[in-house]
Amino acid sequence: MGPPVTAPARTLRVAVAQYQPHIGDAEGNRAAAVGWAEAAAEQGAQLAVLPELASSGYVFAGEEEAAALAEDADTGKTVAALVDVCRRRNLHVVAGLNEQGDGCRHNSAVVLGPAGRLATYRKLHLFYDEQTWFRAGQEVVVVDLPTARVGVAICYDLWFPELARALALRGAEVLAVPTNWVASFRPRLHDEHGYCQGDIMAMAAAAANGTAVACADRVGEERGVTFLGASIIVGPDGWPLAGPASPDADQLLVADVDLDAVERTRWRTPRNHLLRDRRPDVYARDLPPQPVNLI
Repeated sequence: MGPPVTAPARTLRVAVAQYQPHIGDAEGNRAAAVGWAEAAAEQGAQLAVLPELASSGYVFAGEEEAAALAEDADTGKTVAALVDVCRRRNLHVVAGLNEQGDGCRHNSAVVLGPAGRLATYRKLHLFYDEQTWFRAGQEVVVVDLPTARVGVAICYDLWFPELARALALRGAEVLAVPTNWVASFRPRLHDEHGYCQGDIMAMAAAAANGTAVACADRVGEERGVTFLGASIIVGPDGWPLAGPASPDADQLLVADVDLDAVERTRWRTPRNHLLRDRRPDVYARDLPPQPVNLI
């Protein structure tokens, strides 16, 4: 008898596109998003992640501009153009969208595939002036793709470990994270190896939950705001599979994520499991109604 036949490993080829959307240039941003999705497909990617607010740019001059650049998640031109790529390329895309919702706007990420829009995640944790332009979301989003179960977060969401944990508890194997990491308010931007703090947060989320994390940042400067680049793809063990990318250049990162490793990684020892060992009965005990010394 020959050696036992083993099933092929479950893998997901993930691409993150790091580039510079331009504020106010909806048509140009749409063409760029399509181009990067096509480039990801050329590299054999099954899932491509594009930056936060890829459809509009980030630093709005005022309410009129923010409103003019918003799109409906079902009928908007950016979604339609990316769905066309997905259909032709058998691809799935997670892309940042300035979404026109019901009477308000959201900083959103749409999950798209050959069948169309599969889900819309609306950013839960709004950073700085995002609170002026957007309303925070209210739902955690995990989507079953043909090859993997994917959870979605956006940028500042990574600073709240509760969200990554909530996604893992709902079965997410990969976290897709469109992001616009900014230099604002940071005394140090990158370490000597090219990692920014967002990379560290992504690695921590992966290691704490046994999920892969794919962060697509942008680069460039927009109305005095500098973006940090350093996009990254992290394996479920918390170590990078690709990246960090350049701090200031366009770049496509591609990596194969071993989905079979997700559950293996969660077993930290034969007696310790990252999700099973939680103690939610203790965490909230005697917790004050709000953080102390909150200004």
